[in-house]
Amino acid sequence: MILLEALSKIAKILEKEEIGYMIVGGFAVSYYNRVRTTADIDLVLQIYPHHIEKVVQHFPDWMPFLEAFKENAERGIVFNLTDFDTGIKYDFMLYQDSDYNWTAFERRVKVDFIGIDCYIASPEDLIISKLIWYNISKSEKQWGDLKFLIQLDGLNKEYLKLWTIKLYIKTHGLF
Repeated sequence: MILLEALSKIAKILEKEEIGYMIVGGFAVSYYNRVRTTADIDLVLQIYPHHIEKVVQHFPDWMPFLEAFKENAERGIVFNLTDFDTGIKYDFMLYQDSDYNWTAFERRVKVDFIGIDCYIASPEDLIISKLIWYNISKSEKQWGDLKFLIQLDGLNKEYLKLWTIKLYIKTHGLF
């Protein structure tokens, strides 16, 4: 499967470059057994914009765009690139310092994703992220992910309540 090849490639690059990361978005939801289509891998990177070259150097076709990627990252905009070997797009978001983001990053989970060791956001933090995106977009894909994730066994609902209240996130009666 091409997505797994792309996951293996990016996980190895980030480990080699000693860049903290966690996989978020639809691909992360699929780890928790929700069957859904996605054409990309969303990642939060724990680096500064001037370190983006550590990632981009592994995708030489994108080096001419390095300064644009850095500018986007400095403005808090996602930067993305397509791995021409696999055809998969990576969406990179740089870690933004806040109490919640620090907590979410600390709670990321190292998993074996079908033979690939990688870090994935906790299900609670995926729920919080999906709620934020659903409140912005009203996307049925986000809502479907939310309805699936909220049913997972062992969720820390107190954690969900704490952060949705602190961050003023509308929960739509999910918990």
